Amino acid sequence: MIDRLDAVLDHVAIAVPDWEQAQQRWKDELGGGVVAYGTGSGFSSRQLRYANGAKLELLSPPPNPGPDNFVQRFLDRFGAAVHHVTLKVPDLGQAIDTLRHADLEVVDVRMDSDHWREAFLRPSAVGGIVVQVAWSLGSDEDWARRIGHTPQPPRADAIELYGPVLAHPDLDQAAALWTTLGAQVAQVDQGLLCSWPRSPLTVRIEPGPKAASLGLRASVPKMVPIDQARGPELRPFTP
Repeated sequence: MIDRLDAVLDHVAIAVPDWEQAQQRWKDELGGGVVAYGTGSGFSSRQLRYANGAKLELLSPPPNPGPDNFVQRFLDRFGAAVHHVTLKVPDLGQAIDTLRHADLEVVDVRMDSDHWREAFLRPSAVGGIVVQVAWSLGSDEDWARRIGHTPQPPRADAIELYGPVLAHPDLDQAAALWTTLGAQVAQVDQGLLCSWPRSPLTVRIEPGPKAASLGLRASVPKMVPIDQARGPELRPFTP
């Protein structure tokens, strides 16, 4: 029996050069409501919620980032692309034990906060993106109150966001990995669909020559091409 995380896919994050410019697509054009915002060690972020409850984080480097800034390094290498997904767990220590038992390397563990604890799996382990595994105290509304923000609802005409599309050369390996990450994995259209019962987001994995992030899926009428200022490709999709 495979050990697996007790997890829910909380949000997907994209790296963009400037969240304010990217917000013109994700808020002004596509109708997302700003749930929260903040800054961390070397980044700024904004989270938006869409019509089906799915959340998207716009992750950008700080002004005048140094050469070692992790967001800027990602942008220099991959451009405006899906950076990570965040899996929320009820017990981070137990989740780390599960991941290590599955021979996955867990890095950048932070357990020093009363409100947020996190650990990461590198793209080399996952295939195309970073996976952040996190525990947080309180709901999105609690976080918003802590920073003095009133969460905005999605606009009446907001899209539904369904999650990232990844490529992977070994679908059996990918299925085993995402099962360990708590997903229910189904075969669909020569690929895989990874879902979590309490999340509107899913991860779609297609066969490909190498592991890579391909874009996002949403209820848009036609494909929205990648824009290096505003974000990755957005593919039409209905559940």
